[in-house]
Amino acid sequence: MDRRRFIKLMLAAGGAAVLGGYATYRLPQTGGSRPEPPPNSHISAIQNYTGSTTTSAPPLTPENLWYVVQIGPTPTVDVGNYALVVDGLVENPLKLTYKELASLPSVELVTTLQCVSDPYFLRATVKWRGVKLSDILNMAGVSKNAVKVVAYGADGYTSDLPLWKAMEPDTLVAYMADGEPLPSKHGYPVRLVVPRWWGYKSVKWLVKLTVTDKDYLGYWESVGYPDVARKDGGE
Repeated sequence: MDRRRFIKLMLAAGGAAVLGGYATYRLPQTGGSRPEPPPNSHISAIQNYTGSTTTSAPPLTPENLWYVVQIGPTPTVDVGNYALVVDGLVENPLKLTYKELASLPSVELVTTLQCVSDPYFLRATVKWRGVKLSDILNMAGVSKNAVKVVAYGADGYTSDLPLWKAMEPDTLVAYMADGEPLPSKHGYPVRLVVPRWWGYKSVKWLVKLTVTDKDYLGYWESVGYPDVARKDGGE
């Protein structure tokens, strides 16, 4: 699907983010206009990102400038009772506590999350730490018939990843950002981070991963957003 057709599809679907009061945010129709969030929106921290003029990694975005897009209020997750469930087509279903997850071998990476509705303004470059999703799936033992991993957030949000993307070495189950536990509105205690793909794949407040042989489509994918959600030129 080309970019122009996709934007038309987004507009027909009623926008790309859910706002306070749970109405939809519509991109402006006039050429050259820059979107502004309505008052009390779930979209925040609109900023003019200038990027880097060198080949080095871009600067980290201060936390107070990270954008927020979500389908409803921020859920409260008790880390003391938290468990990440891994089920479906696996040999060894898992239920990992936060402590167990944090004790697994971890990696750190810097990547830029971008919202598909406006990747120029709605973006944040963050240093994440977490466990490779592939390591967790290998612990569980994925069935040879599996084709997707469905991710569930504590807020009721879902998204899906093709198994090949879930198994890429930099797809993370993250629990730290910029050296600190995740902020509550950005997924505390655990979230997905899916580099090079649009932000709607990086599920916040992650509570369950289900491996399936079905062509499941998540919240935004089910209304027409790309299932293979590569950014322009991404993998």
